[in-house]
Amino acid sequence: MNIDVIAVILISIAVGASGQIAYLFIVDHEMVRTSKAKIKELQKKMKGMKPDHPEFKPTYSELMAENSKIMKQSMKPTFITFVPFLIVFLLMSSYFSYVPVALGSPIAATFSGNINGTLFSANNCITFNGHNNISIFSNDTSLKMTANVTKSGTCTLFLSTSGKVYNNSFSLVGKSKVQTINLNSSKVEFIPDTFIITKLPFSLPLIGNELNWYWAYLIITFVTSITLNRILIHFKLIA
Repeated sequence: MNIDVIAVILISIAVGASGQIAYLFIVDHEMVRTSKAKIKELQKKMKGMKPDHPEFKPTYSELMAENSKIMKQSMKPTFITFVPFLIVFLLMSSYFSYVPVALGSPIAATFSGNINGTLFSANNCITFNGHNNISIFSNDTSLKMTANVTKSGTCTLFLSTSGKVYNNSFSLVGKSKVQTINLNSSKVEFIPDTFIITKLPFSLPLIGNELNWYWAYLIITFVTSITLNRILIHFKLIA
């Protein structure tokens, strides 16, 4: 199993579990139990009671007050874990969104801006649609193509347009982020393949049959959190 896949799984389990652990230690469970018991009593008292009954309004207000207490306790772990969880998510998004570009692997590329001209690279370190250079004469503002990295190390990309040549040097092999190369008023973006955790034997709505890091993170975190929550409830450690 790929080390990145293992990392996504372990981080997702840790996040899901830490949320429930925070709930275990931060929430006043005795108070929550007391409030839940009181809410049941108030609900029984209100059963069949009409809104014009003299005790309806004070009983309803008391019920809402108890619900508010429970809600405040439930939100306490969220206030504490929100920022750390957000940082973890952003770091994962930065690292796991794309597969690192490998030598000889085709990747998607988009060319936008002033697209009338010829695009080529020094020493043919990048090829476009299987060719050493690509001439673009179009009224479109953007164009998609397939690029292939043929050499590692520093690569220089050239754009010849309107009698002028613009160039920019960059390194692409091993990069797992979208690389933007500016060439005068134009830019080329090399987009690595999306990092896929696993291919499912069936297709899911919105997800399809390929599980990327984002969906794997959400599913594993959710399952871990729910499972641990049920265990803690079973042993009466949380309300």
